[in-house]
Amino acid sequence: MLMLFFPGFDALAQKYMFQINDFKAIGDNLSLEGSASISTDRIRLTKDIPQQTGACWYKSKKIDFTNGFESEFTFLISKADTTQPVGDGFAFVIQSQSTQATGGVGDNIGYKQIPYGVALEFDTKDDNEGSRNHINLSFYNPETKSYRKYATVHEIPEITDGKAHFTRIIYRDGKLEVYLDSYLFPVLSVKLDVAEKINSPDHTAWLGFTASTSNFHSYHDLLGWSIKEFAPEPKDIKVDSVKVAEKGTIEVKKRKLIISVWDHNTIDGDIISLKLGEEWILTHYELTADKFTIPVTLIGFGEDLILYAHNVGMVPPNTVTVSVFDGESTQHVSLEADMESSEAIKIVYTGEDRNE
Repeated sequence: MLMLFFPGFDALAQKYMFQINDFKAIGDNLSLEGSASISTDRIRLTKDIPQQTGACWYKSKKIDFTNGFESEFTFLISKADTTQPVGDGFAFVIQSQSTQATGGVGDNIGYKQIPYGVALEFDTKDDNEGSRNHINLSFYNPETKSYRKYATVHEIPEITDGKAHFTRIIYRDGKLEVYLDSYLFPVLSVKLDVAEKINSPDHTAWLGFTASTSNFHSYHDLLGWSIKEFAPEPKDIKVDSVKVAEKGTIEVKKRKLIISVWDHNTIDGDIISLKLGEEWILTHYELTADKFTIPVTLIGFGEDLILYAHNVGMVPPNTVTVSVFDGESTQHVSLEADMESSEAIKIVYTGEDRNE
């Protein structure tokens, strides 16, 4: 198990605000409310007993989702007596109220008494909703002072099988995408103005989880969690006017990658940015002879890694060596860019998708 905590962002590269997969090493960066507690290496939002409500919030700072954010978490729903039904579920919640908030037992799923929130609800109890095992996306309606269901997904993997499952949430350009046990296709993709729904004019929010039980009950455990804000597009790069040439393909067996960059030629002040798919993973970075590393996750079947130049240094064009490590092997490629043209490498995933 490993715990990593970054109190903020380096202005040059994407880093995780928060990344943890061993909660027994937790510091002061989480707020546990109601029935939530640390149980060995995990956050236990509820125990397998009736009438519980618990919440866990990242409290070190509000996230700024002006440019979007990404959060990934691993959860486990289980029971001591597997012959009995589970209930009621848990939710990933975005809200701007407080890190001490909880919101009710049973069908409240621990969030429905919290005003001005957006909740991705993993519901495990069928209350005439069409299926026992489904996801609801809901937001608070100030006129009715209750939550409105905005979208429901019934065709999801069985999440009450006592096995770990992961979810990846991406919010960018007013679109929310949700991946469950796969990085290939989202199970949910909707347009949603989060700032409006949570009443947050400055586009900041608290992120966390809630869960509840009724006469139906189960353990709701959080095994790992990461949060990352997205960087804005560099203002001095006119992406649409830069001609991009693909230099080749790198095949990887894992989705969790370490990308490293360094200047393999004369150190002459080259300043670059890197874009992987839709995400700027490195901006305004002045290359040196030392490797600079960036952890990334590959989405879908593959994504283009594009080099952009902010200048051409003393010896044009900008040149960079890029290495891609997938946990099994390291591959290298050299890329060039100037103010009008860029080179790119396509990174293609060839391994098995589940849990990678």
